[in-house]
Amino acid sequence: MHGNKNTSRRKFIKIGSSMILASTASSSGARVLFKRKSSVSKELLEVGLILGAGGSTFWGSGGIWDKLLNPPPGIPRRTGMLFTKVWSADPKVAEQFSALTGVEIVKNFDSMVGKVHGMFVDDFFAAAYNYKLAQPYLEAGIPTYINRPYADSMVKARDMVNRAKKGGAPLITASDWEFLKEVHTVKGMVKLDEITDYEVWNSSSDYYSHGIHGLWLAYTALGGGIHSVSFKSKDWRTAVNPFDPEKCGITYVTYKDRGKGPFTGKIYEGQMPGVGKNNCALVIQPGDRTFINHWVDQWARDEFEWLPMVHQIQRLFETGEMYQTHEEILEKTSMFIAAFYSHLEKNGEMVPLDALPEDWAIGSPYGVWGDNWKTAIEPYIKLFGKEKGFLQHKS
Repeated sequence: MHGNKNTSRRKFIKIGSSMILASTASSSGARVLFKRKSSVSKELLEVGLILGAGGSTFWGSGGIWDKLLNPPPGIPRRTGMLFTKVWSADPKVAEQFSALTGVEIVKNFDSMVGKVHGMFVDDFFAAAYNYKLAQPYLEAGIPTYINRPYADSMVKARDMVNRAKKGGAPLITASDWEFLKEVHTVKGMVKLDEITDYEVWNSSSDYYSHGIHGLWLAYTALGGGIHSVSFKSKDWRTAVNPFDPEKCGITYVTYKDRGKGPFTGKIYEGQMPGVGKNNCALVIQPGDRTFINHWVDQWARDEFEWLPMVHQIQRLFETGEMYQTHEEILEKTSMFIAAFYSHLEKNGEMVPLDALPEDWAIGSPYGVWGDNWKTAIEPYIKLFGKEKGFLQHKS
């Protein structure tokens, strides 16, 4: 999944506290915005952050990655990146983040163009607005990470891919589960054309923000070539751990023939029973081959769940090499949107990916976590207006 090496068109060279545009290439031939002077140089890659107004404020960059990029005293530095600028649709969120990290607050969401080496667009409740938030950075050729679920419609997903291609901006969107050790183990041990069935257990809460973990874990570990998907659940907003078939949903994924005929995988919205707290797992047929990731403490989650994805983002920012092609980004996005479409519109029926209406939109996840929508979505409505979509707050 490393075939696409889209590159940016510019590099920023730091001179004091300012940056000027120049043209350079990495050792791989990719044109990037940052290049280390030597193997012992101490400079850090400067990253801009669009921080979630509500739902993801205390996850993602506001509770996990901030400690990895801007570690507090007593915590060792484990990345070569540093958040230097932040914006949030809720000014109070940006102020809180700045007070915690010392990061500079910028006035507008597009104010970081030309001032950073890479961008984090990080609000998993704002997928309906990511195409607007990311637009100036993709068009400027700035390497950009966009948090899951990337987009709430395929029209928006393609819009961002097209802008990234036109601007030459390396692009990544991902679940941290795509970079777990077990994914690499599966790729090394399992012949994809021999798979006849699989099951994935997903440590989940609501489908919109966390159900996607299991889908993209399966996609990256087991490959694409998806024909159709469905999601069956009594309520997409809830899941329990460990998995309980009476309370948790299941995503069904049917694949095109890889040589052994079409096959279907199942992704459970809940942890594998009997393993312990905080786990995900894959069981692959034939052979009942089982791969389990279990986090026993916070240190383990930092090192083996959060950090590998951050390192992959840094690799993108420094080399311009994309972990997945644009086509793979679009396929795994359609996998998620079509499953939601199946649940919300088709009563859990199988939906072929090529039958998913391009302009059908999930909408914004009102009602998740109580009144969370008020802080998560309202600031974007005030800024950009209401986006159409199936999920709408009934005021």
